[in-house]
Amino acid sequence: MAETIGVLGAGALGTLLATRLDRAGHTVFLYARNPARREALSQEASAPRIEDRPEGLKPATLIFLCVKSYDTATAARSITGAGITSAICSLQNGWGNMEILEAALPRSPLIAGATSLGAYLDETGALHASTRGATRFAPWRSTEFRWAEYAATLFEGADLKADASRDANGTLWRKLVVNAAVNPISALSGRPNGAILESGPLLRIAEAAAREAARVGVRAGYLEGGFDPIPLLKAVLEDTHENRSSMAEDLAHGRRTEADAIIGAVVRAGRQIGEPVPVLEGIRALILAAESNAAEVAPHLKHR
Repeated sequence: MAETIGVLGAGALGTLLATRLDRAGHTVFLYARNPARREALSQEASAPRIEDRPEGLKPATLIFLCVKSYDTATAARSITGAGITSAICSLQNGWGNMEILEAALPRSPLIAGATSLGAYLDETGALHASTRGATRFAPWRSTEFRWAEYAATLFEGADLKADASRDANGTLWRKLVVNAAVNPISALSGRPNGAILESGPLLRIAEAAAREAARVGVRAGYLEGGFDPIPLLKAVLEDTHENRSSMAEDLAHGRRTEADAIIGAVVRAGRQIGEPVPVLEGIRALILAAESNAAEVAPHLKHR
């Protein structure tokens, strides 16, 4: 059955989802804020309907939110300003996005999504995607489980692996564990995800970071006791073998990363409950330093 779906955010993941759902026979509206990105998408023969205003998403039954964590509040305001009351599914990195959405959108059903789909845009704007990874959806409010099931059904109909869970915090913290271990290592090394799996030293650092994040999650009550993050970490690295993490792409182009919402969130939670995370503290310091250096270098490169 064809549905009417919205996607807010026309980066790599948003483009991947909009394209796959469109090919599955749904009516898809993709809101792209950036004029250059809209122009690039309009040149693609298989592009979904491109919108230049958030009001264009109003017909959607469900909207997938695919923006950076630091843009969540702005996206929520644009949804409110457009008078949209559709269900919203966050497929973002980081921790704290759902609380922002809940405060801004009290009338909208909210779904927390965690995906290991891999996607990035190369220098020409071409999309590179790895669709082997799975996606899990969970209702932010316990009464909205049917929306999580609905989102999973849409993905499965587009040949994307998905399921529904009732545990939103657990779903999001598992993703945070993997992101905190993979994204900064990929960014700092400048290598695709699979290279971490194939490099003993890089893998050991990633495993140590994942274990720290998992211990915080267990002590905070988001994960079950004894949770071992290593099988999940290795599975994601394998599923996204050729992918470059979004943090790696951001760092390489001198853009702001999501380090604070990912690594910073774990570090802050660890401090609050008294769980030390020395590996993540060190990784965070390195990423912030690299981000600062990249931001200083990027303007000079543009004018060469």
